[in-house]
Amino acid sequence: MSSADSLAVLDAMMAPVSNPTLADICRLQAAIAQLPQHDFVVEHSFLPGQYLRKLVMPAGTLLVGKRHRHRHALIVTGHVTVRTERGMVELQGTHVIDSLPGMKRAIYAHADSVLITSHLTDETDLDKIEAIVIMPDDAALEIEGETK
Repeated sequence: MSSADSLAVLDAMMAPVSNPTLADICRLQAAIAQLPQHDFVVEHSFLPGQYLRKLVMPAGTLLVGKRHRHRHALIVTGHVTVRTERGMVELQGTHVIDSLPGMKRAIYAHADSVLITSHLTDETDLDKIEAIVIMPDDAALEIEGETK
């Protein structure tokens, strides 16, 4: 997907919505699925009790991530616009985001950027980690007895 295409899709989807809902992000995901896809470079690291996933985003790329079942850290380095709990936020430099359960992110890289997620697990099998960490987009989120 070209930089101009990515930015046009992001602008079209997010301009009227400064704090997009899960449904808005899912619509964005469906729209960008129709465009040429980029193969992101992903590295996996395992530390005692921790799994780290590093993804390199070239400038001009757009992605929609998966929902996570558990709170974790998202470390962002570069220049991106990202969906946070506060809405769409432009970040430059290095930031650590407290990623709450159920958050589905749309991220646009204005410049080459790196995303690292950190998950607490002793598991090292990637399929098992995904089953533990990832939740379906249509799954209800239960937080302290409250369904969202």
